[in-house]
Amino acid sequence: MSQIYFRHEKLRTHQAELLHDSYDAFNNGNILLAHAPVGLGKTDAVFGAAISAALENDLTIFFLTPKISQHKMAIEVVKGLAEKYKLDIMAVDLVGRRNACLDEELTLIDYDGFYLQCEKRRKNKSCRYYGNAKGYNRPEEVKAGLLFKRVLAEYGAARTHAEIMKIARMEGACPYELSLSLAKLSNIIICDYTHLFIPSIRGPLLAKIKKHIANSIVIVDEAHNLGKRIREHLSVSLNSYMLRRAEKEIAFLGADKGTEKISLVEPFEEWAYQRVKQEKELIVSKLGFENFLHSYGESISLLAAYLEDLGLRFIERTNKKSACLRIANFIRMWNMEEEGSVRILRNRNGFFSLSKRMLDPSIATKILNDAKAAVLMSGTLKPLEMHRDILGIDASRVRMKCYHSPFNKGNKINIITEKFTTRFTKRDIENYRAMAHTLDAIVDRTPGGVAVFFASYHVQNAVVPLMRINNLLLQQENMRPEELNSLLYEFRKNRGVLCGVQGGSLSEGIDYPNEEIKTVVVVGVALEEKGVEIDALIDYYEEKFKKGWEYGYIFPAVIRGVQAAGRGIRKESDRCAVVLMDERFKWKKYRDILDNNERYIISGEPEKHVSFFWKKNGLHDK
Repeated sequence: MSQIYFRHEKLRTHQAELLHDSYDAFNNGNILLAHAPVGLGKTDAVFGAAISAALENDLTIFFLTPKISQHKMAIEVVKGLAEKYKLDIMAVDLVGRRNACLDEELTLIDYDGFYLQCEKRRKNKSCRYYGNAKGYNRPEEVKAGLLFKRVLAEYGAARTHAEIMKIARMEGACPYELSLSLAKLSNIIICDYTHLFIPSIRGPLLAKIKKHIANSIVIVDEAHNLGKRIREHLSVSLNSYMLRRAEKEIAFLGADKGTEKISLVEPFEEWAYQRVKQEKELIVSKLGFENFLHSYGESISLLAAYLEDLGLRFIERTNKKSACLRIANFIRMWNMEEEGSVRILRNRNGFFSLSKRMLDPSIATKILNDAKAAVLMSGTLKPLEMHRDILGIDASRVRMKCYHSPFNKGNKINIITEKFTTRFTKRDIENYRAMAHTLDAIVDRTPGGVAVFFASYHVQNAVVPLMRINNLLLQQENMRPEELNSLLYEFRKNRGVLCGVQGGSLSEGIDYPNEEIKTVVVVGVALEEKGVEIDALIDYYEEKFKKGWEYGYIFPAVIRGVQAAGRGIRKESDRCAVVLMDERFKWKKYRDILDNNERYIISGEPEKHVSFFWKKNGLHDK
């Protein structure tokens, strides 16, 4: 393995295993699905193998993450390898045009409005930042070329997005265009899932940076998120509120020449009521809504174009988000016939919504099969077969492997409770009271912060009022980012008890690196509320894979619980007690997703084991 680059002096045992397997995959054209626990050093291992293989075979590396905040680690690995081995490599930290815009007014507009307005300003030659980065005429192009040469001369192996933004601001140039120019010269592209998996984004991007999937290595970080993230991105919705806003926009533009007043809310609600009536939700056909749209006397494409024009005019006048623009996008997406989608009409006490929900992410993610090789990695990628199937990965190229945790098993205790569950048939006041009593006991026996992640807000709101502990910090539905940050600050400062939901922002994607969490309690299995979409997902996966309940309902819920349980152990020195408070976690179908290399204690009195664990580790009850 001397030809494989690695940033640090020593390889851990299981880290070396992942590095070697990744190198083999990259050189043999395979796709490796790696269930690699937290602390293994996944990024270092896989990146070292990828850069080694890429330099040997003249390949491009795409490193994909779900969040911009996760790009920094990848940049640090690239810089470390380049410095240690004096490598001729170059990486670009690529974010979307909207996240790289210096025009503060333009960034206030919503997603669709921003991109249309940005394109219009570039075409009109009215964006000075684009002009400075690219040039609108030959003299400006020469000047922009000299600017880029200055940036490139100081660039080195890699810069973070924040550093590029700082440089671009000083030069008055578009950071996104500078990044695209850098990407053309780079052999490592660090970017979001959407850059490679959404066809409407991937095609133009690859053409601009002159890269080809067939000549690329793809690394997908936090790959357990990929399927759901792509499904969400490909789904669209429309509702009464959006239509009412659109009517107000049209009224605002009423004095403009060519603006015709359109009634949207009342006809839509009448159409929706005639179909859904007293039902809460039902599946509707593509044709049904198209017939409704034809009642406006225009072709569907002309109606969408007219609403788009109105939306752009509204944005230009007000610099605010436009509902007309969103409706135009919805109409176009609705009109597309795609396999693996379901169309749902919902009635919430007279508030109607219509959505097109994607069930099958593989229509986008199967592009992985066109890559030279790939590694998909996560600490919660079990069951590996499920991710292989739903992402549409070629089974003949797949290698699947679970790696052992590098952490000392004595630093953690896992407890599955026997007498508790959040099954619907068991949800009553006595069950909730017993849960609250046990949670109080666990908190009393924990020498530090406790995080409790409930199956849902409904369960949290039923149990928390029955607890006697006072210093509870509660995550509420629809909290703004600043409110969540305040909650986290309070917890990190004073510890106490942090309460949130599985699958929420506090239980996924946030690290607690300074041993803020001593005990994690996962209350219940976070099964999604059954409805027509979940039923359709189950039916779709049953027909396609003969595993509808597992892939569409049970496994995603258990994965959310495993993600939440992992918040307490983030580095080698951490110690944590984990309580899975639902007897279903000991059932085989649920247990198979848990780490088979760890020991689980089955008990009806988890607080006793929590107390013993902390006393054994030299810490005592509160």
